[in-house]
Amino acid sequence: MYNGGFKIKVRKVENCAGPNAVITANENYTAVLTKNCEIKSRGCVSFKSFNTAISNLKVKKDGIVVLQDRVNLCERLAKGRKDANIGQMLKTLRLPESCPVEEGTLCTDPSQAVNIEQYKQFLPLARGLIDIEMDIQHDTGKSCFRVQIDIAK
Repeated sequence: MYNGGFKIKVRKVENCAGPNAVITANENYTAVLTKNCEIKSRGCVSFKSFNTAISNLKVKKDGIVVLQDRVNLCERLAKGRKDANIGQMLKTLRLPESCPVEEGTLCTDPSQAVNIEQYKQFLPLARGLIDIEMDIQHDTGKSCFRVQIDIAK
């Protein structure tokens, strides 16, 4: 397994729903892509209890919108745990596997590696500056994130 010389750098993690956000991420969250095609991250996400999570998602690559979608995150979690690849990622990162989600904090460290070997052929397509905008409406409030990732060779 070799990642083809690609590197991932998290440039920015911004919480944009204000002080009452349901979900907040550490703004010093980091992630790296190892030579063995594993993503290792370090950081924490805190969340208040919620039963629903509807997300408006926008992904840009080098300033051009490549994905815009409305996603029911609770449904996605429930379906994901049944998928061998996504289910394993949920377990590795100790992410909730369904809603409702209880209040808590989830932290990752480099020992929780997620193998992306099966996706490495897409790294050349993803190369560039990736901006992710996610606005989430919960039954208990809202969450908002702006994440910027650089994928380089």
